[in-house]
Amino acid sequence: MIRFLRFLVQLALLLGVALWLADRPGEAHIVWHDTVIETSAAFLAVAVLVLGLVIHLLFRLWYLLRDGPALWRMRRDLAKAKRGQDLIAQGLVALAAGNASEAGRLAVAARKNMGRTISTQWLQAQAAQLAGDRRAAKEIFRALAANDAAAVLGYRGLVAEAKRDGNWEEIDALLSELHRQKPSTPWLSLMRMESAARHCQWENAEQALSHAIAAKLMDSDQGRQTRAALRVAVSRAAAMAADKSKALQAAEQAVKLAPDWLPALLRLADALAATGHARAATRMIEHAWKTQPHPQLAHLLRRMAKTPLEAFKQTEKLCQINPSARESRLAMAEAALDADIWGEARRHLTACINERCATQGVYRLLARLERGEHHDERAAAQWLSKAAEAAPDPAWLCRTCGQAHEVWIPLCSPCGSFNSLEWRRDGKSRPSLPHKKGLLDDDES
Repeated sequence: MIRFLRFLVQLALLLGVALWLADRPGEAHIVWHDTVIETSAAFLAVAVLVLGLVIHLLFRLWYLLRDGPALWRMRRDLAKAKRGQDLIAQGLVALAAGNASEAGRLAVAARKNMGRTISTQWLQAQAAQLAGDRRAAKEIFRALAANDAAAVLGYRGLVAEAKRDGNWEEIDALLSELHRQKPSTPWLSLMRMESAARHCQWENAEQALSHAIAAKLMDSDQGRQTRAALRVAVSRAAAMAADKSKALQAAEQAVKLAPDWLPALLRLADALAATGHARAATRMIEHAWKTQPHPQLAHLLRRMAKTPLEAFKQTEKLCQINPSARESRLAMAEAALDADIWGEARRHLTACINERCATQGVYRLLARLERGEHHDERAAAQWLSKAAEAAPDPAWLCRTCGQAHEVWIPLCSPCGSFNSLEWRRDGKSRPSLPHKKGLLDDDES
């Protein structure tokens, strides 16, 4: 509408000028050497206008002949690029939907329209990964890694593939190459931290963690908890090396970073006991028992006692802090069994059954009670048969592979994941964990 109004205004102006010139034709005399041209001023103006229009059209025709093919190619390329971008967007949707074949088809179509660009190669690699063609994915990621502009993308894909294979030697080599080319890559710090942790290089892992936190790759809470896990790992390593002072210092730092984190509390209590600070260790155990009653806290308390009877009395005092907890009944039962106080042990174990909180461990303790009090192997066998059908006891379970561990360790033994153990039940029956000398004794993976 606006363009039409503009056209009408221009047409009106042109007609107005034409009528004005028609009413005032005037005269024009042009003398060029011996040639004299006489005409009206209106005709001369129209002639000049027509001549200008002809010159303009000739210039437009010359430019079209000169630049026309390039403009046509540019328009064609822009159309293909737009088509390619649409295909990449559709491919991303197919990836999100888990449709590997459709994503691969769209990636090939996008490459035909746009050529071998970073985006088309990445989409094709992701489609190959989704389809299970890891060989093709690795080849594309290697090609991206060789491109300086896409090196980070390529190396990240290669690292992910190496992690699937569990090939940490290859991961270390890839990280070193990427660090030489792109040392400021943010996620590189996280991978270097994980790699250092898997090699038990705790100080290097802490340095890499500091860079990751500075790059805001972790929030503050997650960063403190991860640093606490590294401090616990340092404390365990120092304890194994008989450096009790360093073990205690690192454990105190871990608790300061994560005051309510159970592995840090257990490590500090153990370090305090190992350095002769029995009272401080006892206070630490009692403080933790209020909110997080845990069998390993009770084991440590009994381990510090000189005699089974003294252990029973200290356990009784501890369990009065949180008497309704299931762990309090189990702790009392174990302490009573160690001290040969059979009636007390039976009372607490029977209460677990009556309260419907009996687990495999409860029935195994009942079997131990029958052997200890009555030397009745038949009754013990009956309790053990019930244990096989009972709910499993909580354990330190790996979030990554589900493996159960008796104590918290920094690295899961089967899969090597760092800081992946949680105290919980796995919801299915499993055989009892092998007994070690001292539940809080250090156990390196």
